[in-house]
Amino acid sequence: MAEDRNSLLQFLTRNYSTDELKTLCFQLFVDFDNLAGDTKSAKARELILHLERADRMSDLGPILGRDKPIAYRREFTKDPPIPRIPPRRNRDMNQVFLSHAQEDEAFARRIAADLQAEGWTVWMAPDSIMPGETWVEAINRGLEESGFYLLVQTPAAVASRWVVTETNVAIGLEHQHLMRFIPLDVSPSRPPPLWTAYQNVPFRDNYLRGLEHLLARLNGRSPRPWPSAGTGVKGTGNGDNVTQSDASRIFTNRLLHDRTRIELVRVPAGNFLFGTNSPEADNECTQRTIHLHEFWIASNPVTNAQFAKFVEATRYTTTAETTGFSRVWIGGRWVEVEGAYWKRPEGSRDNIENRPHHPVVCVSWFDAQAYCEWAGLRLPTEKEWEKAARGTDGRIYPWGNENPRHQRANFGMRPGHPTPAGQYSPAGDSPYGVSDLAGNVWEWTSSWFESRAAKSKPTKVVRGGAWPSEPLNLRATYRLDVDPSLRFNTVGFRVSAHLGDPGF
Repeated sequence: MAEDRNSLLQFLTRNYSTDELKTLCFQLFVDFDNLAGDTKSAKARELILHLERADRMSDLGPILGRDKPIAYRREFTKDPPIPRIPPRRNRDMNQVFLSHAQEDEAFARRIAADLQAEGWTVWMAPDSIMPGETWVEAINRGLEESGFYLLVQTPAAVASRWVVTETNVAIGLEHQHLMRFIPLDVSPSRPPPLWTAYQNVPFRDNYLRGLEHLLARLNGRSPRPWPSAGTGVKGTGNGDNVTQSDASRIFTNRLLHDRTRIELVRVPAGNFLFGTNSPEADNECTQRTIHLHEFWIASNPVTNAQFAKFVEATRYTTTAETTGFSRVWIGGRWVEVEGAYWKRPEGSRDNIENRPHHPVVCVSWFDAQAYCEWAGLRLPTEKEWEKAARGTDGRIYPWGNENPRHQRANFGMRPGHPTPAGQYSPAGDSPYGVSDLAGNVWEWTSSWFESRAAKSKPTKVVRGGAWPSEPLNLRATYRLDVDPSLRFNTVGFRVSAHLGDPGF
């Protein structure tokens, strides 16, 4: 029997009780009470019609097969479709979770489209719910993966049990510094008292003004005051009236992070050329134009002294200390050295006492991630890393298109070991004044390596080349995939941030 509307209606009527049909609607993010009809058969018919109108019929089969596998095989004489449940991803500060009541769908879709045009990833139901994925599973996934929670605050949202539940969970994540909660004041309502503790973004009177305010909040800025006669001060260079404090925050391109004392450099929002026209197998990506919103990145990789401050504050033990070895480049080959860890990158005969300003090495991706969590910062994505390295003019290396020279970067075994962070500045700096993006040490990013060939184990992207590397590895587009649990004396990391991140 084919899965047409009539056979599906018969299946629902025969195999589902009214309560089970309500649960099915809940899983599909459909309001059972708003479906026309009073009988179970009528509700089932309206559910199918609703899914057809929304082009969501592919969502139904996998859930029916999971709920009623024996009945499904008997009536349709085939195995049920396999749900396309995506794997869990790390929390992404470039992704927003957009919560809204069904009555506010038009506004939600408009704001989602505008955010996506600005380079943000938007998670919203039902679009982000995969076929066969229950509503609860999907919401949990969205909340785990998103860095911001946007609430379309209206009377309908206040009355929706789904929205209230999501929002209460999001506020809990906000208190754990895992997510930022931003309510959007779309129409007058009486929200729960807890919601009112958070500054909202006003959308009631002027949508475009509200959108600009929201984008400023997402990028970690104070909202830009709109021009008004006789107020503020001039002097920002763009003709707007802003206060002096706003001007210094918006137009300063470097700042010192309080906890780590790391200097962060501003990379403005906008398009840049990502990848190359001649990709080297999986080691480079195909060229395309990408838009990124504003972010901040460390001017240098994290040093031994900076990592030591983290270890002292947290009593953290790195994975190399737990497992007892790192992979060390010695004598032109890789050697697994027991006792090699960040304090002793080449083993028991080595130490870093006289190298406080050298990049920390022999740290796994998990060690780097632990440092970022302590600092309230994060690892850059590989797209952010590449933009910071090559700017917007599509250059090959951070300094331009000229081939690497030893006055610009540490590579090719000269001098044959890591050098202090920033030693090749400014000759080797990127257009934004970021140092050591070519050579010295490879750098972990937050991105998983997407390969053209199937891999048995997920790997993370590292960028930049290192002190033993050939010139090819120093290209801003070059990438390697590395097991995140491994440690090397050629791999370190640097941090990045949005001004809205917890560490600011």
